[in-house]
Amino acid sequence: MGTQKPAELEFDDEFEDQDVSEALDPRSVAAVVSGNDWTTETIVSQLERKNIQLSPGFQRRDAWKKDRKSRFIESLIVGLPIPQIVLAEVKTERGKFIVLDGKQRLLSILQFWGKGAGENNGFALSSLTLREDLKRKTFEALATDPSLESDYNALCNQPIRTVVIRNWRDTNFLHTVFLRLNTGSVKLSPQELRQALQPGAFSTFIDEAASNSMGIKKILGLTDPDPRMRDIEILARFLAFRFFAPRYPGRLKAFLDYAFETFNEDWDQYEPKIVAAISEFEAGVSSLSEIFGDTIARKPDSRQFNRAVFDALIYFQSKKSVRAALAGKGTAIVKSYKALFAGDSRFLAAVESDTAGAGNTFTRLQIWAAAISEISGADISPPLIPNTTAADAGAASTATKNITAKKVPAKAAPAKKAAAKAAPAKKIAVKKATEKREPVAAGKTPRRSGRH
Repeated sequence: MGTQKPAELEFDDEFEDQDVSEALDPRSVAAVVSGNDWTTETIVSQLERKNIQLSPGFQRRDAWKKDRKSRFIESLIVGLPIPQIVLAEVKTERGKFIVLDGKQRLLSILQFWGKGAGENNGFALSSLTLREDLKRKTFEALATDPSLESDYNALCNQPIRTVVIRNWRDTNFLHTVFLRLNTGSVKLSPQELRQALQPGAFSTFIDEAASNSMGIKKILGLTDPDPRMRDIEILARFLAFRFFAPRYPGRLKAFLDYAFETFNEDWDQYEPKIVAAISEFEAGVSSLSEIFGDTIARKPDSRQFNRAVFDALIYFQSKKSVRAALAGKGTAIVKSYKALFAGDSRFLAAVESDTAGAGNTFTRLQIWAAAISEISGADISPPLIPNTTAADAGAASTATKNITAKKVPAKAAPAKKAAAKAAPAKKIAVKKATEKREPVAAGKTPRRSGRH
């Protein structure tokens, strides 16, 4: 596959699962929306008191460079119009807000005041175009230098339009708002909203784990945490399929929301299993790197990283038994992988359209399992995934709703019945699963979306 330089954060399945309109309850648009003009000083106070939530994890994922932060502060000082901030009030905590739009602006303000975190905390102004006389000035300089008093007052008293959404019914509504706000040239990752809406021990843990993952840094060419949290999403997808594949509804957003909710709620039960799974993830990425070099989960002759392909590769390569069976067979694996993208193959079709659909998700896993089974001579089976394709019209919508209504049963369904449900429309033969499913604690029901 060659050793070309990794394609840093280039994805060819960037926004495959962001449309949630089919799941949006029409009643949710009755949320109360109000506009306020909060001064910069008021916003800093709200941030300091943690009423506006900017987690330490987010502050490490600083997307703006100092020159952009500086020009934003310059705009506040001279009174130029700036985009509005959009917040949603936390359902269970009146006066506490999550950020739907404006995180980088809020972080820039907090850091200029010297009350944030990260290497840019307390930064001095630079690259200014309107007030070059303020270059190299810090907030402390503005606050203490009598000659800069008018600039200091202008900055502190500058009003910023702040829109607050209250009484929202479900997270799909906030997700829709989030996407509508981010339809410009630089779209944001839904994982940012998931981290805000589903705080908990697991959410904190996976932020740290993704930030420190050598495997993710290698495949994405990262040196620092991804500001758009796509590194978290990659690890979350792996864990969700590892533990809950039999409940995949054909909608990635619902699947990941369910995984986060379950892991957060039952963290004491899942923590040791997740720690072990992440260790296997790292071993799997290391093994894939030995086989594919810097082109893991990329189509032949493409620099773009494909998460749907990676899901299939890492699902199997993270298993010690599979790595052992494939040891020393790298050349054959690469040859077989390239062949999957030739012509109008079913694998290629499952990668290029409706990649989040249950049928195509299963097809990718089933075909790759068959390929590495043939190479290794071992019986490697794909996970059983419920069918939500055209063969069962309407099942995708039902499964999406059901995934947040109940947890995985303590015991998996008998293999024959599960296989019958999982068989896609083209009647793909499915081998019986040879591995045990990770059960979820019986007798518990997940929280409704949006609960904190």
